[in-house]
Amino acid sequence: MVFGFIGKLLRINLTKETYVIEDLNLDYAKAFLGGAGYACRYLVEHIKKETDPLSKDNQLMIMTGPLCGTSIPSSSRFIVCAKSPYTHLWGESNCGGYFGPELKKAGYDGLILDGKAAEPTYINIEDTKIEIITDTTLWGKPVRETQKELKKRQKNSKVKTICIGKGGENLVKFATINSDGRNAGRTGMGAVMGSKNLKAIVVKGSASRPLINDPERFKAANKKILKDILNTNTREILRIYGTSAGVLNTYALGDLPIKYWSSGKWDDVMDISAESYKNNLFIKSKACYGCPIACGRIINIASDEYNAKSVEGPEYETLAGFGSMILNNNLESIAIANDLCNQYGIDTISTSSVIALLFKLYNEGKITKKEVDGLELEWGNYKALYPLIKKISFREGIGDLLAEGSDAVGKYFNISEEEIATINSLEVPYHDMRACYGMAITYLFSPRGACHTTADAYKALRKANEMDFSSLEIKKTNIHSNTKALVKYTANLQDYRAFYSSLVSCVFFNPPPSYMAEILTSLCGYEFTLNDIKILGERIFTIKRLFNLKMGLTPKDEKIPQVFLRPKNEGVVRGKAPNYKKLKKYYYEFRSWEIKKTGFPKFNKLKELDLHNINL
Repeated sequence: MVFGFIGKLLRINLTKETYVIEDLNLDYAKAFLGGAGYACRYLVEHIKKETDPLSKDNQLMIMTGPLCGTSIPSSSRFIVCAKSPYTHLWGESNCGGYFGPELKKAGYDGLILDGKAAEPTYINIEDTKIEIITDTTLWGKPVRETQKELKKRQKNSKVKTICIGKGGENLVKFATINSDGRNAGRTGMGAVMGSKNLKAIVVKGSASRPLINDPERFKAANKKILKDILNTNTREILRIYGTSAGVLNTYALGDLPIKYWSSGKWDDVMDISAESYKNNLFIKSKACYGCPIACGRIINIASDEYNAKSVEGPEYETLAGFGSMILNNNLESIAIANDLCNQYGIDTISTSSVIALLFKLYNEGKITKKEVDGLELEWGNYKALYPLIKKISFREGIGDLLAEGSDAVGKYFNISEEEIATINSLEVPYHDMRACYGMAITYLFSPRGACHTTADAYKALRKANEMDFSSLEIKKTNIHSNTKALVKYTANLQDYRAFYSSLVSCVFFNPPPSYMAEILTSLCGYEFTLNDIKILGERIFTIKRLFNLKMGLTPKDEKIPQVFLRPKNEGVVRGKAPNYKKLKKYYYEFRSWEIKKTGFPKFNKLKELDLHNINL
């Protein structure tokens, strides 16, 4: 009997147009849970260093976790994993909505996609009825139109879908996968899907929820968690404002990126604030499956120049990327840019960052108007956003270069890598490490390149006591210190979020870890302690490390560009910058990793985590 899991994976070979239903590896599930942990345990032995991420040999895994489809709130997410075509390292992107629970209802914990279809294809899954359908008519359609058409064909508006847009079809290196308005956004999983000629997957299931080992104990633990969530300030703020609440908060902390990370002040910040958003765009909130928070926004775009009046609203990262990063205070233009990215299927963080880099180079006189297809890129010129987003998605003109990412832009225009805001080729998301040195550690050692969800130190190290993470040795500390304590707390937070990536739960869902141990014990039927959670998290984090080392990562690749080591001369974090080399040394010591050549965990650490027999 399998509790929490369905116990089945669906493997589809697109080259052969065949499928097989396989048993879930229960040893993997016990050691790595589901989600990213399970996916990495599988892929680390199946993907080679020489595997081209956009070839038929790259495998794309879509995984749920043990909590998905249960009544536990904020745990409906699924995760998409493969070798990244963007970083050539571990590729991972998670997504909310309803697709994950529906996949479980259809009878599967996850999907493994092999090979490449000869022509554009989509997959239809209805329980054990699996169809691999060749269809060229959907290819080229934007995301919203694709999903609408698929539901029409199924004669059922309740089917759940994931699909790619033009970005994925054209192999934009940061293409996304969209699921009914939510996005698996980073590391180019949409490009991997596009490289397989796979436009979409449709799922409709008829089964009930996953089996629970001790239903009464599970119900009691769930009731306690739900009560906690409903009484938190975070839930109330996110319900009212969504993540746009972060704009003024990050600005007050010196965390908001301004003018491609160069400035500490911006007089127009109120124009893109949560209140402005609520008063000028907001229609209603939107929740993922089983979520009482409802942080999603449905908005109205009033412009006569844009033909979508009720669309998904921008999140904090998008507001910062298309707003403060280029000194754009036109909120409606940010909403339009966000929707364009969603419909073309490209990541708003990487898209906005590579565009902001172009603005910076243009305003510094390092590139000319002719080199950017005649566009005028003065700071604040939001009208340039729309053609640039389209050019990226269609790989037209300058967009063909931008579609390769910021590092490629820097190399093409002979710009020092020290001035490019990437770490391991992934654009740094919009939390400034000068405002919290824990984010330097987070970005530097994130398995997928710079990633703020690998460890939300900007929040947790300020509020660790309030979030009740002390049982995992994650505590409030001086966020502007280059200390072993900061390293320890951030590393432990990375492990806990790795555990989350395998549940797969939302990072806005933060009950005390003891509650999570109780939930998993009552769900799965074997004992989970706080120490088990710590070991699970470290094991999952470390196996992602092993994947990257296999792909060729070395300690010398782990560096922070000068753009973040140069203190600002204004604002609340004026004069501050992390000593990343010192933090890196402490981090390697804490993790028991070899620092000079290989970067590998030492054998005793691998044995402690039961990873010493992994076949690399």
